[in-house]
Amino acid sequence: MTSPFEIFFEDQHLIVLSKAPGVLSQGDVSGDQNLVDLLRAHFGRSYVGTLHRLDRNTSGLMVFAKRSKAAERLTSALQNGELIRKYHALLWGELKTKSPEPMRLEHWLLKNEKTNETKIVAPKVNGAKQALLHLQPLKTFAHPKTGDLITSAEFTLETGRSHQIRAQTNAIGHPLIGDHKYGNAKSLALFSRPALHSCFLSFPHPMSKEWMTFEQRYYADMIENFSTALE
Repeated sequence: MTSPFEIFFEDQHLIVLSKAPGVLSQGDVSGDQNLVDLLRAHFGRSYVGTLHRLDRNTSGLMVFAKRSKAAERLTSALQNGELIRKYHALLWGELKTKSPEPMRLEHWLLKNEKTNETKIVAPKVNGAKQALLHLQPLKTFAHPKTGDLITSAEFTLETGRSHQIRAQTNAIGHPLIGDHKYGNAKSLALFSRPALHSCFLSFPHPMSKEWMTFEQRYYADMIENFSTALE
């Protein structure tokens, strides 16, 4: 059985870990396994400072605070753009760009809380929130069994909206491989979950101010299914 998380760094102020797909970032009405409860048991105390979240089936790096002062300073770093997050994903089709510079995607998103789905809307729609990210295509390859074209890509977030990467890539015609909510039917057979992984975190330590950087390019299931192409 896959461990729900792997620790990359831990001290008295924070913990950096890699979340396994299928594990909730924090508890919800389902009562399913979640990182906050797991970390309470790991810390031996009730306080867990949640700074950002990953969708249940998104894997990868996250940082949690162990004390309120650390949470306050890390939240400030996030708001000031000093907590840098990057993601790797596998997109349907061949994504070409005219410039070597990353694409900057800007959309307005509206989340339906009942269906837990985010859609692209006009800027003036009531409740819509601006979503900004940078997208850098890395490599296009053919799936070894089906021949379908897939593009690996790196994302850097400017905003942290719900399902942002999933909704915005779908909007430009290149949804995530394996995404049952936003993807296309043909890509669902290629992977068992949305092929999205939090691959990079960088931020100043909340107390020492030392700059900390952590990387994990892909999760094990992505490497197992697409190993040759992801080398």
